[in-house]
Amino acid sequence: MKNKNSFEKVIPTAWMVAYRRTFTDIPFSKEIFKELEEIRKKNNYEKISEFLKKKELAPQFEARHKLIDKLIYKHNCDQILELAAGFSSRGLAMAAKDKFNYVEIDLSRVIKEKKQIVKEISRKNNFKIPKNLHFVSGNVLNYGTFEKALKYFDKSKPLIIAHEGLLRYLTMEERAKVAKNIHKVLKKFNGVWITSDISLKKVFAKENKAMNNYVDQVAKLTGKDIVGNRFKTEKEAKEFFKQFGFSIKRHSFVEVYDNLVSPKRLKLSEQKAKEVMEGAAVFIMKLI
Repeated sequence: MKNKNSFEKVIPTAWMVAYRRTFTDIPFSKEIFKELEEIRKKNNYEKISEFLKKKELAPQFEARHKLIDKLIYKHNCDQILELAAGFSSRGLAMAAKDKFNYVEIDLSRVIKEKKQIVKEISRKNNFKIPKNLHFVSGNVLNYGTFEKALKYFDKSKPLIIAHEGLLRYLTMEERAKVAKNIHKVLKKFNGVWITSDISLKKVFAKENKAMNNYVDQVAKLTGKDIVGNRFKTEKEAKEFFKQFGFSIKRHSFVEVYDNLVSPKRLKLSEQKAKEVMEGAAVFIMKLI
């Protein structure tokens, strides 16, 4: 697609998220990051600056991951499609332990590296890669990518579509394409859409120079207007998804605060840890 090179620039952000997960107890996080570093060094990828690592954001990413996990289990559905899965360990953990039929979609380079990482982890830890874990390369703006993924699922059973960190890099027009594609899929499977990508502009309205500088640097790295792409308010976000035929239920990141380990490991106070989760939420969406 014409946007492929543009989205390739977002790949380093997946490295940043993988790094922050190392401060958590999310399964396989340390193993994935270790293998990812080997790939980075082998291919001479540019090193991420210390400023962009921003490990104090780890509680936000840990909460995001654990809340989505919690909501997936709550729905008692064993078919999961994760969009822009990056270097998340969710697929490997759920397919191996809980026998979920799990499919990950991402850009071709990410999928190539993810397969390599999973292969190395399985070899070093002496276990077989789950047969119910599948990888599909493509772009979620293209419905053809979904069609490649759907061949792994049973249409007589419900499907959960989940993602974290996808929409923030998309324009409103691109988000509309994703929403329409997901609606088309869920009409066939009668499932739910779970997303944490409800980023709001008001978070950056505060006089937080360090965070604003960080966002500016990420924008330069990815070539994306991260702040401009954000919803102005949560009401606007809800109205956006409703226009495509979805009902919405909101869950705050703070719901899983007591399950987080990164604040203690990073010696962050509860106040500091919750600050990076302020206003952050997961939407569970069903067809109206």
